[in-house]
Amino acid sequence: MGPAGHIKSIKIGAGGVIDSVAFAYVFEGTTYETLRHGGSGGGLNAIKFFDEEYLNAISGCIGEYDGTPCISQLTFTTNMGTYGPYGDGGGTPFNLPVDEGKIAGFYGRAGTYLIAIGAYLKPN
Repeated sequence: MGPAGHIKSIKIGAGGVIDSVAFAYVFEGTTYETLRHGGSGGGLNAIKFFDEEYLNAISGCIGEYDGTPCISQLTFTTNMGTYGPYGDGGGTPFNLPVDEGKIAGFYGRAGTYLIAIGAYLKPN
């Protein structure tokens, strides 16, 4: 996805693991929506952020499903609250807190499931 000005929403496909993610973000005054990254499984969950709300942490677990390494759980934290966890979890936990700034975008890999996720950071 790359760095964005402001993340407006996140769609998460999740069941036993994280099947997919998609994002809507504002860049230079225009709202863009990414394609879904990952497969079509899992129940769809949608997070919509307030204009003054921003992401300041992402956490979850890296596990395995049907022999495939993947993200098994995700939780998103903002300056106004916590969303999730999505996915059943299990495996190795990870946590990316942002003390000075915010999460401005994401990158990663996906196949049938979300395999990896990372974040672009933006200073305050």
